[in-house]
Amino acid sequence: KACAANGKHVFCEKPIATDLAETVEAINEMNEAGLKLMTGLQRRFDQNFIRVKKAITDKEVGDTIIVKLCSRDPGPPPFEYVKGGGGIFNDMAVHDLDMTRFLVGEDPIDIMAIGSCHIDKSIEVLDGSEAFDTASCIVRYPGGVKAMVDVCRQSSYGYDQRAEVLGTKGMIATDNVYPNTARLYKTDFTGNADMPYDFFLQRYNEAYVTETIAFCESLVNDTPVPCTGEDGLVALVMSIAADMSAAENRWVKFSEVVNSVYCSTPTECELVAQSDVFPEGFRPASDATELLVPDVDAQKEGKEARSGWKTRVAKFLRKNK
Repeated sequence: KACAANGKHVFCEKPIATDLAETVEAINEMNEAGLKLMTGLQRRFDQNFIRVKKAITDKEVGDTIIVKLCSRDPGPPPFEYVKGGGGIFNDMAVHDLDMTRFLVGEDPIDIMAIGSCHIDKSIEVLDGSEAFDTASCIVRYPGGVKAMVDVCRQSSYGYDQRAEVLGTKGMIATDNVYPNTARLYKTDFTGNADMPYDFFLQRYNEAYVTETIAFCESLVNDTPVPCTGEDGLVALVMSIAADMSAAENRWVKFSEVVNSVYCSTPTECELVAQSDVFPEGFRPASDATELLVPDVDAQKEGKEARSGWKTRVAKFLRKNK
């Protein structure tokens, strides 16, 4: 918000904010100021995932049926990191949830998530999904496409980051990234000579550089940012819905999470429960994009229809003349 007030373009690591209402406010502050906002979801810039996306877009594997992603860290973080971090869906699985949306190319419908603790029993005293070090999700997309995500805070064999897409004409999958291609052949072992990269900064070093360059090029050439504030908002909605699903042991529609945000103006929002306190005909949005005013690039292209704000306000004013 301070950057918007001072005319500064922003490249922000996810999450933009951990509070959903504050996230909407921050994005709209930037959009209303006519400034660029790019969310840092670095896996979208990793060459492995980009190649999988190309296979889907070019129909190399036919129509998508199932997307699978796994994310397993080499070792659990300290207790102090987990406490107050928002839980495993928010601080870890959010990248994988966003990647399912990136690969499928559509907005998700609903999610079922579960979690448990197997590695670091000390975190079991924490609240909600902060007590989980292992979790799984199923996300349903339009057309019956399903995405499956599994995450774990410990992998004894290194940093495990893989993707698989099954289509009607084939399958594409990625392997882990190793520091070299050397393989060892012995009487009792055949395989990679060394373990996969064991830290995300090594594994995604090229992706971090690529996304930074992409942001700079967007500023220099005045082109749309490749990962928008809207992308960051939807990723947060997905992680919150996963958390809700695990807590309540049920399928959760993503629209339920969006419904919890009420904005009297684009930059004045709050989290509320659905009730009859709202004026008739002016309920909270059911789609995350309805909460946002068009970003600077959409404004230049005249895409006001991308935002549901003007439509919803107009309906409200007509109904309450």
